[in-house]
Amino acid sequence: MPFAIPKPWGGGHLDALAQHAGENHIGEYVIFSDLWQFPVRVRANGEEILLSEFWKRQGLAPGELPFMLKILSTAEPISLQNHPSDDDVKTLGLEGNGKFECWSILEADEYARAYLGLKESEDVSVLKNIATDTDPLSHFNEYFPRSGDIIKLEPGLIHSTTGRLLFYEIQQKSDHTFRLYDFGRGRALHIKEAMACVRQQKPDISLFSAGLKTDKFSVTYHNLQDNLKISRQGNAFSVLTWFGTAAEITCRGETFQLGWGDSVLVLTSAKFEVQKLRGNPPESNPLARLPMIDMLFEAYV
Repeated sequence: MPFAIPKPWGGGHLDALAQHAGENHIGEYVIFSDLWQFPVRVRANGEEILLSEFWKRQGLAPGELPFMLKILSTAEPISLQNHPSDDDVKTLGLEGNGKFECWSILEADEYARAYLGLKESEDVSVLKNIATDTDPLSHFNEYFPRSGDIIKLEPGLIHSTTGRLLFYEIQQKSDHTFRLYDFGRGRALHIKEAMACVRQQKPDISLFSAGLKTDKFSVTYHNLQDNLKISRQGNAFSVLTWFGTAAEITCRGETFQLGWGDSVLVLTSAKFEVQKLRGNPPESNPLARLPMIDMLFEAYV
């Protein structure tokens, strides 16, 4: 079961999915992680247990879980932030991994923007006083994200977003985020650490059709017209996440129903079949407002 986190910038896309009615909208919907901060649970053999415990039962150490998966929903700006690399983590005396992450844009309204990297005309010294800058985003490259975009955020690339966005995120297993500017929310800033981690400021943007392959993780975007027969692409496992109308997945004679945002951890090397079911959620159903793109995202190493 995913772990839903309300955020001051949450967009409201995921509230119905998470059955949330609190003050802040859900901003992060963590679907794959064994970090204690994100207690994701799985259903296996009729039992519901923590993913970290399930992982141990498979004979794998917690450190072997190679990535995290989230769905993020925004309506307000996320903090202007930076992430460390593996080397930065060691230099700063921190624990764990660096944080390389990639966004797959599911939906973006016409006012959505991504601010990715300092402009060529800007010097890193501008960050020293960014917390009191009256127009902090003006120093950064502005992009217009659209559904189907893949945005790679290498460690050291300063970034933020504005407007209403919904995206799938794959990242290294890490919770290191250094905020430079937080739009008056009063949370702690980490100017010194963020500046120490500044690296290449040019983002890498591609499309779902190109797929995502990095030295840390990969994602294949399966477009499901009617049905799909495939084997997992991961060496030891794959995590499948469905973004569409009702579907079902069948493997070794077992069939499971899939709704928007549902994930399946595939450990078997046997082939599996995914098939769309007829019908869409009624318009009165809040889930009907989610982008039904009928795609299966497969994350793996």
